[in-house]
Amino acid sequence: MKRVKLLPLLTMTALLAAGTLLFSACSDENEVPEMITGEANYALSLAYQGTEGNYTYYTVLFEDVMSGSLSAVGQGIDHLGYYTYNQVDDRIYATGGFELTDIIALEKNTDGELVETGGNSSFGNSLQDVVEAEDGMLLAIEMASSSDVITLHRINAETVTAESSVSTAVSEITDQSGPSYSGMVQSGDFLFVSFYISDPTTYTTAHTDVAQVAVFSYPGLQFVKVIEDDRTGPIGGFGTKSGLIKDETGNVYALSHTNPANGFSQFTKDPAILRINSGDSEFDSNYIFDFNTVTDSLTTAHLVYLGNNKVFVEMNTAKRSEQSAWADGPLKPAVLDLSAKTIDYISGVPEHSGLGRKLASTSLYDGQHIYMVVPEDVNSYVYQIDPVNYTATKGAEVQANFTAGFFKF
Repeated sequence: MKRVKLLPLLTMTALLAAGTLLFSACSDENEVPEMITGEANYALSLAYQGTEGNYTYYTVLFEDVMSGSLSAVGQGIDHLGYYTYNQVDDRIYATGGFELTDIIALEKNTDGELVETGGNSSFGNSLQDVVEAEDGMLLAIEMASSSDVITLHRINAETVTAESSVSTAVSEITDQSGPSYSGMVQSGDFLFVSFYISDPTTYTTAHTDVAQVAVFSYPGLQFVKVIEDDRTGPIGGFGTKSGLIKDETGNVYALSHTNPANGFSQFTKDPAILRINSGDSEFDSNYIFDFNTVTDSLTTAHLVYLGNNKVFVEMNTAKRSEQSAWADGPLKPAVLDLSAKTIDYISGVPEHSGLGRKLASTSLYDGQHIYMVVPEDVNSYVYQIDPVNYTATKGAEVQANFTAGFFKF
């Protein structure tokens, strides 16, 4: 375990054009930034683009996210590259980076300082995602277009090391090239992995007529079968990793959107949410949440389960026929009710662009409010959302290119 890295003081140059903030390092050995300690329980992973176009992420502790300005000037633990962050209990697990294949854990020590552990386990490819299993283990997946196998890992959450790993040939799951990961949940005796088919060279999606989810045994991680449903299209999409969510009773919900804004070159089926009932390993033929019944042909690529059948979403306010490719927007937050099959939009949050990232990592739900960073023209701001009254309050300005993670200890 090592203590928090103290970065050199940074000279910040605000570039209003394109809404970017570039930070250049400037060392001054006579000045030491003050360590954030005590009751700084919020953590944001802030991304800054360097002069060569590469991003570095700094995970920083904050005491207050609803006033003032938030930045990584003089503080934070840094990770170079395109990392994904997932919080499980009081740890944040970082995976990804520039061809890095390890997993790193961030946590607060007894002095209230942010420290880093792990990084001792190396995998064949960068891990696509990390989720918590019902037995407290972490589950991670390797699913790369350059590999002919999909590998699942059970990782000890404390030691951050793999205790078991099982590989399955891609040919057992699909006869198409380019299966792309879109979500993973474990429920009872099964592990469910959603995917869609994307050409590894052109990223075109020629297969959009059926929803598919791979089923594995748990805890054995052995491949069982692929389940399909032709009432809607492929589950999930590029980067968002929210194809599957699970409620408190073990029911699994699968989202199909086939948004051009989230990696699809075509769409042939209506967007919908399907369900796999707790204990089952097939789609429930009696359940479908068809988005066309509650919206004017709008969709969402982002889901976060809140509890009591309520789901926080970012709805794309453009119809699929009007969406810009890879745009992940324009977005508007809302709450879905999976039982009543209704949608309520959040007032007070401006329409905004997304990041094509996992909403469960870039937003924070503390049991009462949802916190997320919303870009507005040049600047970005924290918004505190009340998912019961469907209202929002504007908070601190965030000085970064974008926010890669939002957490609370």
